[in-house]
Amino acid sequence: MKEFSYKNYSYQPFFEHYFKHNPENPIGNVPEPILIDLKSKIPSYVDTIINLGCSNGRDFIPFQDDYNCIGFDLAPLGYIDWVCKTKNLTYYQCSIEDYMNNVITTHLQVHMRKDLSTSLVYTQGALCYVSPNNQEKFISHLLDNNCKNMIFHEYPPEYTGIHSNFTFQPCWHHQKYLDLFERKKYKGECVGFIHLDR
Repeated sequence: MKEFSYKNYSYQPFFEHYFKHNPENPIGNVPEPILIDLKSKIPSYVDTIINLGCSNGRDFIPFQDDYNCIGFDLAPLGYIDWVCKTKNLTYYQCSIEDYMNNVITTHLQVHMRKDLSTSLVYTQGALCYVSPNNQEKFISHLLDNNCKNMIFHEYPPEYTGIHSNFTFQPCWHHQKYLDLFERKKYKGECVGFIHLDR
């Protein structure tokens, strides 16, 4: 496994269970059903899975043998208890905001390719912690870098539950983004916002 750090980030203690095994509040080692369902629909030219908010790597499990896996999160290097294989894994300690501002590609340009044409970008409940403005900027960043395959499993704008202040709503009044994604519910309150090259 390769690991690189852009900088150290602070985060709330609540998020510890995403990185460390905790019997009282485990994140688990089972990938989200959305990935199991959609794996067969990913175009054959995709060779890299980029997971922003990768936590303990559970969502890399369906891809760990056949794809390059690149994870981004806030935990320090060497800190995460990985549940996926790490042979094909590269981990960046880097926030979504720094990633989309090209800071990571400038700082670590030798290691991180900017062209995303053969990548699938995936998030699981991570974009909901990014402002709607930055959510929109994130989508623009991916499209500007030739990304044709995106799966965001996030709380939808109409969600009214306990995390209702944290939803995925990248200025939905912009029709270009609203039309870009198919929406499909898999489990719980999250919805899959899916854009796959057909």
